[in-house]
Amino acid sequence: MLAFCAFVTWRTLLIPSSGAGGQAGPDFFPWLAIIGITALSVALFIRGLCSKVDDVSAESTAGGTAESGAGRYATVALILFVALMVGYAAAFERIGYLLSTLVTFVIGMLLLRERRVLQFLIVPALIVAGVYFGFTHLLDVYLP
Repeated sequence: MLAFCAFVTWRTLLIPSSGAGGQAGPDFFPWLAIIGITALSVALFIRGLCSKVDDVSAESTAGGTAESGAGRYATVALILFVALMVGYAAAFERIGYLLSTLVTFVIGMLLLRERRVLQFLIVPALIVAGVYFGFTHLLDVYLP
């Protein structure tokens, strides 16, 4: 993720900034996303380092070295999320923001093992509608 943030930082530096005065330019949201993703990536990295230390000490006391089923599912879910995001990027322009984002959101929640029907149908619909309304009505940015 940190390598991704470095790449996106380089590409964002190429965006011409046309924000006049206090107005946010076209590079505002990419910078906001870069800062957020970098901070969360560093936090995950630190968390991973801390959990490795805990895992090693727990394994040495318990004598076990087998990978847990949850760890394997997390790896498979991560690979499926990457495939889901690639599919979302391909479908976004073709079928539009609303449908592609809603379907991607629901599939992502199912990958995270959300099984409450109201949760994975209503929450994505509300969030997608809110983002769409925010962009189209508040920011005058029309999504495909």
